[in-house]
Amino acid sequence: MCTGIAIAVSELPGVMLDGLGDRLYKRGPQQEVQFHWWQSPALLPVRWEGSLKLCLWGGKDRRSPLPTGGWISHDQIAAGILEQPEEGVIPANLGYDKGTWFVVSEGIRAIIANGPEGPVVYMLTEPASNYYRNMTEQSPMMPVFVNQVI
Repeated sequence: MCTGIAIAVSELPGVMLDGLGDRLYKRGPQQEVQFHWWQSPALLPVRWEGSLKLCLWGGKDRRSPLPTGGWISHDQIAAGILEQPEEGVIPANLGYDKGTWFVVSEGIRAIIANGPEGPVVYMLTEPASNYYRNMTEQSPMMPVFVNQVI
């Protein structure tokens, strides 16, 4: 599973950077913000309803009515695991899976659900391609990319 993303600071509005100082990193000459599943709170930027928002990434509370975890597959959506899911896009320059950073061209498809404390974003997944499995030490699932094949 893709457990992190990185996005250039220049691609996020300044207001969104407030409170994210511990997520700022420098990669070469460029500064980026990294969002990881293990961080608390787990957050992801998402383009949804015509704007860029910072939302909780998935559910970590097993008592929540929402699915536990930060990922959801097409099969789970088809099975009706979420009521009235909405689509969005997670903007990213890089993704992270099992110690490997990989390039993300346009973004990663997302599913947004209404949680008890507001919108919650899940990374949409599909079975991993052979290349993705080899790149990530046999990760069985990969993100659904926007206009990109890995």
